Amino acid sequence: MKRRQKICAYRKKYPISFAKKIIKGIIFFVFSIAFLFSATIGSANVNSDSEKGKEAEQKKGQEDKKEEKGKEKEDKKEEPPKIGNFTLPTSQQPGPLVSFGQNIIDKDQKQLFLFADDFSGIKKHTVDIIPAILYGVTDNVSVFFNVPIAASYKEGKSRSSGLEDIFLQLEYAFYTNKTSKLIDQATLVANATFPTGSTKKQPPTGFGSSSFFLGGTFCRMYTDWFGFTSYGVVLTTPRDSTKFGNEFLYQAGFGRNILYINSELIFAWMIEADGLYSEKNKIKGITDPNSGGNIVYVTPSLWISSKKIIAQLGFGLPATQHLFGNQKRNNYLLVANFGWTF
Repeated sequence: MKRRQKICAYRKKYPISFAKKIIKGIIFFVFSIAFLFSATIGSANVNSDSEKGKEAEQKKGQEDKKEEKGKEKEDKKEEPPKIGNFTLPTSQQPGPLVSFGQNIIDKDQKQLFLFADDFSGIKKHTVDIIPAILYGVTDNVSVFFNVPIAASYKEGKSRSSGLEDIFLQLEYAFYTNKTSKLIDQATLVANATFPTGSTKKQPPTGFGSSSFFLGGTFCRMYTDWFGFTSYGVVLTTPRDSTKFGNEFLYQAGFGRNILYINSELIFAWMIEADGLYSEKNKIKGITDPNSGGNIVYVTPSLWISSKKIIAQLGFGLPATQHLFGNQKRNNYLLVANFGWTF
């Protein structure tokens, strides 16, 4: 009964309509607080997510920069530093003087050459002057056009001079490997000779018919040292029952940079061994026993080049010579080459 009275008393003191208002107010207050709290949490989450996104972007940017730097380093490692033998462009870097090939230059680049040699022996000599032009078709293919001139040929009492067999040469670099320390390159060389010389002159200034050459070269170059080797064959063709013997070339050499001036000058020395084996000639269908043989010249030389100019001078001696039949022996070789790049 007391409990019942208390409830009744409460109802009297606070009418039901007023109580409902209080309950509604409490509910509204609770929902307001809950809404504000959820909004605050959501805002915090958004801010947190945006900060995490920025951090992720920053990390990605740093990783991208690291990858770019790594790629730049790798790119730099693909080529040797521009010092020593590499301080000048490819066309101005050291190469063989007597040996064939290794005439690869940049695309659309041109070089003019004036080559001269003097093969001297007992009561004989041959002096050649060869103007030539080299053109880079691509970075891996070159065309070389030569016009040899017999300045003075002597064999005993016989003398001759005049135009020799001109030739057009193609060279293709089928393999090139570059690292941070060296460059390797292998090439194929082919040329065709046109019979512009004479077989009627004595000594003759040409083969009297077309001939063809096929060979290959390999070169390795460091900043200081370089080495090369080459092998080839000259295939002659007959005319009027006359055919000069085929020729086989085997060559190798090495050299070293003496000094250089950055992007201005290269000064180097080299030594090359140039072997030539010649088959016997056939004149009017009869084999000439006093023709052909094998000879190897060892030729030290000096190289100097700038951005536009190349100069090379060498002196060679026969290390061995085995000449068939009765032939006068060879004594020495003088050779020079001058080039202009444009």
